[in-house]
Amino acid sequence: MASTNSSDRRTQAERRAASERALLDATGQLIAERGTTNASLAEIAALAGCSHSHPHYLFGNKAGLLEAFVRDASEQLTDYLLLGPLRERGGLDAVLVCVDQFVRSLRAPWPQTRAMYVLIGESLGSNSALLPALNEYHERLRELFAGWLTEGIEAGDVRADLDVEATAVLILGLVRGLGYGLLSDPTTIDVDVLAERAVESVRRTVTAC
Repeated sequence: MASTNSSDRRTQAERRAASERALLDATGQLIAERGTTNASLAEIAALAGCSHSHPHYLFGNKAGLLEAFVRDASEQLTDYLLLGPLRERGGLDAVLVCVDQFVRSLRAPWPQTRAMYVLIGESLGSNSALLPALNEYHERLRELFAGWLTEGIEAGDVRADLDVEATAVLILGLVRGLGYGLLSDPTTIDVDVLAERAVESVRRTVTAC
């Protein structure tokens, strides 16, 4: 009997996780298309294939769902970078590859990426309740850049007098600004060219040559 109960509990946990995943993915898709105001919980639930009560049951309300989405998108992005293009990379190499990946990804951005840009923009106004989660997201990225820059200094690839913290903010601001520009007008400039220019700009900023 104990084994059966344990199996049932695992099944319930798996079902809950699957419902959460479906709702978070649907949230990203609808926000990317419509923004938060025009993406209702009922529509998100329908797209996720869940009952209308599921978002309330799992996340409490729309604000709770949006906060969970931000934290999930942050984890997905960092996992993708650290386990994919940046696997076994560090220092200056990691900084430049990360900038390159950020820009090139804007050619065909994930719905979560576009949704995050929407939420960042909206958080400056009516969705200020999301600021703590968004700040955690940006802090995670800043820490990654700052850590790689520090490694670059120790390896002699990054100039020793570099203000690591300020430069990490600068790099994040660069890729964020390029993101807004390309997502609002993808015909502005060739993404590959822009990625090359962004990488070269960062290289010149953090090295002596």
